[in-house]
Amino acid sequence: MRSIPRATFLAFVSACLLGLAVAPATAAPKFKIEPMVTVGARMETNFFNTENNERDVYTLLAQPGVMVGFETPKTEATLHYTLEGYKYFDVGDKPENAPDISDYDYIGHLANFEFRHRPAKRLTVGLDDAYYRTRYPTAYDRLSDSIQLDRYDINRFTPMIFYDWENKFSAGLRYRRTDLWYEEDNPNDSVEHRFIGNLIYDPTRTLTLDLELQHWWLDYDNIPNDYTSSQIKIIGQKRYKYFAFDAGVGYHNRDYDNPAIEDGDIIAYKVSVLFQNPPPPEGRRYLGDRFVRARTHGYLAFERNFNNYGTDYIAHRLTWDAGHVFWGKIQARLKGYYQMSDYETSRGFTPAGNLEIRDDDTLYTAASLGYLITDDMDLTLTGGIEERDSNIAGGSYDNEFMMLTFNWNFDFQSRGGYTEEGIYY
Repeated sequence: MRSIPRATFLAFVSACLLGLAVAPATAAPKFKIEPMVTVGARMETNFFNTENNERDVYTLLAQPGVMVGFETPKTEATLHYTLEGYKYFDVGDKPENAPDISDYDYIGHLANFEFRHRPAKRLTVGLDDAYYRTRYPTAYDRLSDSIQLDRYDINRFTPMIFYDWENKFSAGLRYRRTDLWYEEDNPNDSVEHRFIGNLIYDPTRTLTLDLELQHWWLDYDNIPNDYTSSQIKIIGQKRYKYFAFDAGVGYHNRDYDNPAIEDGDIIAYKVSVLFQNPPPPEGRRYLGDRFVRARTHGYLAFERNFNNYGTDYIAHRLTWDAGHVFWGKIQARLKGYYQMSDYETSRGFTPAGNLEIRDDDTLYTAASLGYLITDDMDLTLTGGIEERDSNIAGGSYDNEFMMLTFNWNFDFQSRGGYTEEGIYY
């Protein structure tokens, strides 16, 4: 299992060799190598997100990386690799009987590989593989309510095939295998197998309709929480010059292997509005397109669905993100989310001593101000707060933080969805 980064690199090399083999003799392949780096410092008032005995911690972060790209008229392959070094320091004296904060120091690895090949005019085949070693739960579940800091590895392996009919209809099929395993002993090691099918219809250049089917099953190694999920959604997007409106609604059914956990089904949905200026290029919507931030942007979304990992709950999340670049140099941004997590089976004692179903409300908000030294280099100061209000004793917390980062050539696409953009969009 620990050889995933090597497998990602070998997949990139194989894709390049395939591209060379099928490239026309008259078309010279294009190679691109680009270094990138982020360094930063963070101070937070409650590193472990505890209700009591808060611990102030400084974090130093270094993220050197490289992007290697390969392109022919029919083939594209990109490999991003980033090494992430985290070093922690106590602010003041270490609490009595508490572990040394240096025990949480670690070196993370982030490898993101993307491959696309067009053997025919309307047919595209592809492969994505994204690997991450981290401590942060949002990498394995965008709707996570967990505060655990156990170090783990996660890999998402996704082959895919797309077909396009006459610029009106397109269809895609993806299989995604997600392996999650912890460095320390932990019963939550798991593997997920997910099939995703899309049938997309574009009646006009500004309107897209998408029928999406998903079926997946999650198997844990050592806990009896395995389940099977099926979801069908109808998604629509209407685009105007500066705005895009998205709405998706569907039915999600989940069946647990453990008879002690009640099966569930819900109406799952997500609605959002996006503003961009300058506006994005006009045209069709394609599977896998990513959001690219403009000089001025605004995003607001509300969604409802089950979480993926851990204790089962229904998440209701409101997300916001707005930013503007002033005078071409000063980048201001406000982002965050508010999530209500309604647990299905998890119980605990309230401060009054009553046994109740757990119910958490989590707020995260951050404001940042950055200076664009060049188009691909910035220095950014960010401040914010994360807080949870739980009805269960010991479940609430407040954590205020301040962070200064320097970025060069670092963009969210290099992280394969394991980023703040992956969380919010």
